[in-house]
Amino acid sequence: MRRLMHVILVAAFLAAPVSFAQNTIRVGLQSTGTFSWVAHAMEYFNVPGSYGVTIEPIMYATKQASELALRAGEVDIVVDDFVGAVQMRERGVPVQVIYPYGKAVGGVVVPADSDVQTVADLRGKTVAAASLDDKSLLILRALTSTKYGFDPQVDGQTLDAAPWLMTGLMDSGDIDAGIPYWHFVSRMTYNGEYRDVMMVSDMLAELGLRSDLPILVLVARDELDASLKTTFIEMMLDTTAQMAAAPRDGFWQSVLDEELYSLPDPSAFPEVIERWVAGLPDGWTDEQITGLSELVEQLIEIAGSELVGIDEIPADAYTTAFVPN
Repeated sequence: MRRLMHVILVAAFLAAPVSFAQNTIRVGLQSTGTFSWVAHAMEYFNVPGSYGVTIEPIMYATKQASELALRAGEVDIVVDDFVGAVQMRERGVPVQVIYPYGKAVGGVVVPADSDVQTVADLRGKTVAAASLDDKSLLILRALTSTKYGFDPQVDGQTLDAAPWLMTGLMDSGDIDAGIPYWHFVSRMTYNGEYRDVMMVSDMLAELGLRSDLPILVLVARDELDASLKTTFIEMMLDTTAQMAAAPRDGFWQSVLDEELYSLPDPSAFPEVIERWVAGLPDGWTDEQITGLSELVEQLIEIAGSELVGIDEIPADAYTTAFVPN
């Protein structure tokens, strides 16, 4: 009898780690990305505990490192842009986009006293972006080419510049406008020295596309259990709702305290938060997937598939199968 009980206890002990692993989701984070805010918030608000799963956050220094980790199977879910996920799948990485992460809340920024009032005024101007294949810059080029009769890259000059250099380049007159990462827009406009000319979401609308198309998406490995994919989406929506409602001196202060975000003037943080909240996804439908395909077609027509990074969005690269009911 004792031997039988011993065997049962040993079997239960050996089975426990397997059960734990089956309920663990490994999340790849970029050290400077807002996905780290969400992972921190899940712990802060004890969200995984209420869903019976364990979140294992793994931090990487760069986007490229997190993509390699996803490819190697070291993590189950990362955030990438809507093109990067397709590129990974084309390279044989078994992944799909399962849900939006963030809408387009960046845009064109100019000095407050600039004579640029609309994107039509960018003809002949010098525009800087984080890179020449930056999706916001490509969307701007698509808009001005189809609606205003000029391409900033042809009828002006476009160049790449680190976001933290754009203010200096504008101040010195070396560039007329910048398209920085979305949170740098807030950091530039919060005190009135710079202003928005047009947000990317408004560009999409003027192009006749949905303004709620995601720029950033959740990318999951195919072999991650389907129920865990749905559960993670539910947890993310639960978490981001609590983040949006959280007091600025509570959870959000902890983001700064944990050094998950830093900025020269902390008084700019409330505007960064507001812009982040504005970018939260509204849902995920087949119509949005169609809209992204239409967007890619327009970008390719203007900039070419080499600069866009893909020829099309394959039907199996995006799915709504794991959207919670």
